[in-house]
Amino acid sequence: MKRFNYLIVSVLLLLGVRSSIAQASQDKVSILTIEREQLYRAYQDADSQMSGLLGNRTKDDLQQSIDALKAIVDKDNEILEELANRQSKDRSEFTDKYNDLIQQNNDLAQKNRELMELNQRTEGFSKENHLILQDAQQREFLFIAIAGFMGILFLVYLTKYSMLKNKVKSQQNGANYPSES
Repeated sequence: MKRFNYLIVSVLLLLGVRSSIAQASQDKVSILTIEREQLYRAYQDADSQMSGLLGNRTKDDLQQSIDALKAIVDKDNEILEELANRQSKDRSEFTDKYNDLIQQNNDLAQKNRELMELNQRTEGFSKENHLILQDAQQREFLFIAIAGFMGILFLVYLTKYSMLKNKVKSQQNGANYPSES
């Protein structure tokens, strides 16, 4: 009878602990650890039973202790399995994050190479533009010099032309008016 009462109390405690833990949304390892603590208390109760003659332990008492220890070992195995699963999941997440970081690093390295190439091209364009600008300035100077020279020649031509025209006019005026002498 004592064993039956103990079993009912243990089951009720386990169910109560499970429901309160589920409501508190703790992780599975915590739940398993609490269940193991309950099993350990059950083992201690079973180990302290001495229902035999003269206060000795009976075969049933020993069997209860053995069963309680087996339950503890099974729960320990569940805990270890859950820890291994969590470790595997954590390792997988870490590997995914590591691979993402490696990919980001590769992307940044590629962008850095592209920027360096663009910078080199820009420097080349800058040198080309400088040469083109210099050439354009030289052509502009040459054009201005030629235009200036042509302008001076035109002025000289106009001057000579007007001088010749005046000379021809004065000669024609002198030829049209005979002198009175």
